[in-house]
Amino acid sequence: MKHGRNWWLVMALGVAPWWVQAQQHDAPRSDPRQVAMQVQPRYPGVIELEVDARDIERRIQRVRQRIPVSAGALTLWYPQWIPGNHAPTGPINQMAGLVIRGNGQSLQWTRDSGDMYAFTLQVPEGVSMLEVEFQYLSPTAADQGRVAMTPNLLDLQWHRVVLYPAGVDARGIQIKPSLRLPAGWQSGSALELVRRDGDTEHYATLPLMTLIDSPVFAGRHFRRFALDDSARQPVWLEVVAENPQALQADATVLEAHRALVREADAVFGSRPYSRYNFLLAVSDVFSGIGLEHAQSSENGMHDGYLRGERPFLDNDLLPHEYAHAWIGKAWRPRPTWVPHYNAPMHNDELWMYEGQTQYWAVVLAARAGLWKPDYALGMLAQLQANYATQPGRQWRDLHDTVHQGILDFNSKPQAWADWQRAFEFYNESTLLWLGVDARLRSLSKGKVTLDDFAKRFHQGGKPGEIRLYDRSDVMQALEAVQPGNWDAFIGQRLQARDGRAPEGLEAAGWEVYFSDLPNPVIADGEAEGLTDLQYSLGMKVGSDGVLQSVGWESAAFKAGLAKDMTLLAVNGLAYSGARLKQAVTDAKGGAPVELIVRQADSFRTVRIDYRGGLRYPHLRRIGGRPDLLTKILAPRR
Repeated sequence: MKHGRNWWLVMALGVAPWWVQAQQHDAPRSDPRQVAMQVQPRYPGVIELEVDARDIERRIQRVRQRIPVSAGALTLWYPQWIPGNHAPTGPINQMAGLVIRGNGQSLQWTRDSGDMYAFTLQVPEGVSMLEVEFQYLSPTAADQGRVAMTPNLLDLQWHRVVLYPAGVDARGIQIKPSLRLPAGWQSGSALELVRRDGDTEHYATLPLMTLIDSPVFAGRHFRRFALDDSARQPVWLEVVAENPQALQADATVLEAHRALVREADAVFGSRPYSRYNFLLAVSDVFSGIGLEHAQSSENGMHDGYLRGERPFLDNDLLPHEYAHAWIGKAWRPRPTWVPHYNAPMHNDELWMYEGQTQYWAVVLAARAGLWKPDYALGMLAQLQANYATQPGRQWRDLHDTVHQGILDFNSKPQAWADWQRAFEFYNESTLLWLGVDARLRSLSKGKVTLDDFAKRFHQGGKPGEIRLYDRSDVMQALEAVQPGNWDAFIGQRLQARDGRAPEGLEAAGWEVYFSDLPNPVIADGEAEGLTDLQYSLGMKVGSDGVLQSVGWESAAFKAGLAKDMTLLAVNGLAYSGARLKQAVTDAKGGAPVELIVRQADSFRTVRIDYRGGLRYPHLRRIGGRPDLLTKILAPRR
């Protein structure tokens, strides 16, 4: 995201500069964020930021900053609301050792008692530059947070290693960053590299907002692949790995990623970036990630990803993050827009920001060949079956789930996920937008598709420019391509609490049926040791016998089972997934499924009364209806 002093924001489908928009639209609404939105346009001088990331064994990043100041009261902020996280997730608990000096003398700082991310101090007369030091203590294990540093890999997110002056527009704070890497490491980033002195990379001075939107992936083993290097706006796949073998890419895998770029061009039209870097870490140790940025994305996949091993597992990730270059970055919901990182973002439009993005992730993965056709159908069958049977849809509507990132403040797993509901605005919205696409095609007799809406809505984007939109803009654009009372159609689906299944697949000419054979998605999970009986007993079991989930009011629930219990025996024999499946099959003849389970230090016998056999969802055509789904998933380029 390149926002220098002369860039402006323009509203979606309009031309008003952001400051005019803010005065005319935001101020009269008594927005609780109004005070935070009133900021100084720029900060005088340039802040120098040095990060030393060589301590890979102890995973410590040492930070030094030089901040120009004048005498008086000063507040420094540590970033709290991180774009793409949809919640106040800034890892303030992993920052330590803060020391602030002026003219060589230590200055006393105080944490604001009402804002844990704010550090206040008094700058003495005669001090024009603060010297700031602290450490960012990157997690050494997953129970502390995301593992983003290993002996071979590094994901440097700048919001973790910076303090910045409060009350200033982040586009008006100039930062001069540098990064010191372990000896011999290479890196990928959307940042402009000015020079490299030994193992220290010096980047061009840029606005804080652009810096935080431009992470760095670095590693001992690095390789760069061109996905489109002939265009004026090139696209690169920059990969770091735990070992050199993981950098050996299968030609079919690379071609699918190149097809992804072509297929996205066909959907969205012009590219809203000057260049784009897919940052990819292939590792079974490094914690997975998917996070969008204006000119890059952070992606984490398994060790054999480039070689085509486990080829279907999660590889809608790169299409999802790439679609965000348009949806969420260049075109951004107005409620999410704030001028800095310490004002709350509002999530009301995530059904568009994340929901339509995930729809395009599914479609682009299928069109590009990242998913095989049977896998795409299996994934949609899974989604439809899940939401057709998810009891939480009776009390919590889809729109309410957009707030989950804030509600889920401790990032802990749910005991009853299908009843509590979580980040449904991703996957359930996929079915919502499939319904919109199918309805566009039906109303127009095949002349208009969601591709047409996307190209119209995202027309005119330029690198470095952000356009703000809200729900009315989305509805107006839909009405423009095909009249259909879209506000009522989408609104009803966002607010429904009737527990009925989403009808997107049915509108596209397909329906779910169940058989005793796993679909490709479930087969992939079971190849990793999972025993998936979600649609029969109502539970999933890990390879260690631990219950990973139990469905609300399912047969397993009614028998008294709960998440995190351990299955020890099935019908008198030591537990295995195969024995449990056989017991479910045998129960069709009348024999109960008898389990010995452990919960903490207690053991008991449980009998599950179920006669339905193994059930796995699949898709089939609905006779007499047009097959719109095949057309939707077919390549365009």
